[in-house]
Amino acid sequence: MASVYEKAGKWYLRFKDAGGRWRDKVTQARTKTEARRLADELARKAERQRLGLEERLPEDGGGTLAELLQWWLETCSVNSPSHASNVSQITRHLLPSSLAALPLTAVTAPRLRAFLKEKEQELSPQTLNHLRGFVSRAFNEARAVGRYSGPNPVADVKKRTVTRRVGDFLRLEEVPRLFEALADRWRPLYATALYTGLRKGELLALRKIDVDMQSRLLTVCRSWERDTTKGGHSDVIPIASELVPFLEEAIRRSPSELVFPADDGTMMRRDVALEDVLRRALGRAGIVTGYRHVCRRKGCGHSEVAPEAAPRKCPTCTMSLWPKPQVRRIRFHDLRHTTAALLLRAGVPLASVQKLLRHRDPRITVEVYGHLTPDYLRQEVDSLNLGLRAEFDSQRATQAGRALEAAAVGQAPIAFAAPVLQAPSGKSEGAGTTGRFPQGFQPLQPARDTGFEPVAFGSGGQRSIQLS
Repeated sequence: MASVYEKAGKWYLRFKDAGGRWRDKVTQARTKTEARRLADELARKAERQRLGLEERLPEDGGGTLAELLQWWLETCSVNSPSHASNVSQITRHLLPSSLAALPLTAVTAPRLRAFLKEKEQELSPQTLNHLRGFVSRAFNEARAVGRYSGPNPVADVKKRTVTRRVGDFLRLEEVPRLFEALADRWRPLYATALYTGLRKGELLALRKIDVDMQSRLLTVCRSWERDTTKGGHSDVIPIASELVPFLEEAIRRSPSELVFPADDGTMMRRDVALEDVLRRALGRAGIVTGYRHVCRRKGCGHSEVAPEAAPRKCPTCTMSLWPKPQVRRIRFHDLRHTTAALLLRAGVPLASVQKLLRHRDPRITVEVYGHLTPDYLRQEVDSLNLGLRAEFDSQRATQAGRALEAAAVGQAPIAFAAPVLQAPSGKSEGAGTTGRFPQGFQPLQPARDTGFEPVAFGSGGQRSIQLS
């Protein structure tokens, strides 16, 4: 018969478990009536387990959460494409936590919510969802194989809302500038990334036998050391005619079966700094949001932000400031977004872009890249005719007339329009120095001869990317 008692301001339950042993359990009950109800429920559940009407939980609580997560990594995660990332996040965030030492029966939804709440200050909502997912999948797998028969506590823990980031990408006129700023050894790799949209692991695992120059077809079937891609399937995509010389040069240089190996012919490591190479090239190409001018005199520490790299003096010690380019936030993976963006801007149908990027679900392509289509909701938004433009044009014309009258009688003119960016004196827009570029930007000199002739990104001043 279950009973309740109060101790130190908390209500305790005393009941017989499924094995017939007396147990004491502290509760969050606020009244004796509520505690009595909980005690009766536990007593009934224990009785059903003793009679075989309900499955008993393991005597040790199913082991600890740390043991469960380690088992899941070794049996379920080991063959997944994201295994290395899973190990890293579980080892870094879950195993050192207070949850890891708890038996599975003590891992409850309130404790998981409290753990995730503590991590909010250091982790993004998406990472918190990953941690929640690791625990959920581990419990589900344990239940599926009979390792644990209790409930999955994660079912009562809601996911965080993740804001979809609209990734940045290179514009068409910026691509040649980037290539002029890249070193010779990196150009074939970055050209392949832009023309094919391959991911980093797929590029570095690409083998020479996967490149059919005669048919101009490229087989994507590997990622890093795995004989499968992130999506778990192989695909064949066409090789753009402009990409052919880059691939031929990469294959000629490679000393191994890989198209883009390290210097010793082995596969590049996962932590290879391809993004650092990209960001340095972006800075040299002037693809920046501005410049931070810093004083390099020891102990000064002065810095200031400016839109151009023109020489400046330190107001404290008069030493010349060093301009550091503040490049746009373009990751290596954003080259894949650039491929999609330039194809869509060139009028390639969304369905074709989906096949080239190898998305299984077309909804992914629409959600991520739909806004880049040339006529994205243009007709729909233009149907919103509120009659405001005619009134605005009329007011602007009136203000312009008053400004001209004031100027005629020698009064100060009235500002009625935003200033227009003018090209610098003596330079035409076609010379490459327009209002698009920061003041003081100097066009880069053509790259030196690399021993092969990469095909230009178009001709006649209108560049394009063609897939055939």
